[in-house]
Amino acid sequence: MIGLDTNVVVRYIMQDDMAQAALASALIEGLSDDQPGFISVVTCVEIVWVLTRSYRLPRDAIIETLEILLSAYQLRFEHKPDLYRALGDYKSGKADFADALIHRLNLSAGCDKTVTFDVAAADHAGMTLITAA
Repeated sequence: MIGLDTNVVVRYIMQDDMAQAALASALIEGLSDDQPGFISVVTCVEIVWVLTRSYRLPRDAIIETLEILLSAYQLRFEHKPDLYRALGDYKSGKADFADALIHRLNLSAGCDKTVTFDVAAADHAGMTLITAA
């Protein structure tokens, strides 16, 4: 198995640097079920962040990209069920992907809830807002 950093996956997705995109494409397209690539949850969060902030891709394009990556036979993902659940939250509402993933990972770890000072995370990602008593 080969670990894939964010910049390799983004270069493969965006094809915006000819030399690096060619290398990333050769690597990723050469992966197989027997020799897969591995993408961590940190890498997934960074992919969404880079596609949102640097490339300004619309939310639906990012969702489609994540769905394609998650379904690729030659890729393995850390906490894949939680990634799918977080993607569902991201897709169905206004939740930030990172917040949705944090909440889903915490639930999988046995947490009763995820507390936050972030009003948007509480409103859209299922977290519980900490307020003064």
